[in-house]
Amino acid sequence: MKLNFLQVTMIVLLSVCILSCQKAKQPIRIATYTYATNNRINNLTHFAKALEAEMKRPVEVQSYPDVASFIEGIKSDQVDVGFINTLGYLLLARDNEYMDPIATLKVKEDAVDNYKTVLLTNNERVTDLEAISANANTLSMMFVAPGSTSGNLVPRLMLSAIGIKQPEATFSKVAYGGNHTSTFDLLKEGVTDLCAIGSNEYYKQIAADSSLGASTQLLWISEEIPLGPVLLNKRFSSSDRTRMTALILKLHEADPQALASIKDGWSEAKQAEKFHAITDKYYDNFRMVNGNRTDLSNILKQFVQ
Repeated sequence: MKLNFLQVTMIVLLSVCILSCQKAKQPIRIATYTYATNNRINNLTHFAKALEAEMKRPVEVQSYPDVASFIEGIKSDQVDVGFINTLGYLLLARDNEYMDPIATLKVKEDAVDNYKTVLLTNNERVTDLEAISANANTLSMMFVAPGSTSGNLVPRLMLSAIGIKQPEATFSKVAYGGNHTSTFDLLKEGVTDLCAIGSNEYYKQIAADSSLGASTQLLWISEEIPLGPVLLNKRFSSSDRTRMTALILKLHEADPQALASIKDGWSEAKQAEKFHAITDKYYDNFRMVNGNRTDLSNILKQFVQ
């Protein structure tokens, strides 16, 4: 049976309509990564409900076991909205064709020691950074986890700046503690000579037990670390991007409970007050730590799957 032009046109329009309707019914996939025992799904559930109401589409929340698998999920086009840490984004940005950073949490102007790295020791021979360089081959070093910004990336950048470009080849032993709490505990137990953890964990434990200030020594504290971004899939239409971005940027006013729940999932977000708009350029200053791009690039290469 031959179809005339009008019939063909109607069939094409009907097909487009069906595809559009199917797309509209597809769930928006929010994703993040697990830290320690918290998969952070509950922290994002309230925001997911707000997004569902705004977009009139179902929303799903999923959590990947670690940063590396989260990045793989993004590259496999399994993520529409992503909440990632700074290290994870820098790794993704090396060949990012998938997501745009649209916002990050803005810390209060008067915030003190919000998100930093501290380098600690229990070894009396190590009194400063020069002593680390001079005795590195006799010292053990512990980071938090491969995907940690404050507990892995930042301390490696610092060590690189003092001449320790390859910690695994320089220290007598390099290990990961698993999370910030357990890494500090292992230092206190004498399992390692040095450890790098987030400042929040250090100050929390010092406040609970002041004697730790005598049994462990603070060797170095970093500058404030930029918080990780909210990512949006590049496939969204311009109108969808505008609506979703507006929701995130106004969350502190429109849904404070959703913002509070998100903050509860990330210790580095405790002093944040709202989301503010960013682009990739927001992280350029961090990429230039110590005025050197090469060291950052080489460090990131170690964690590319």
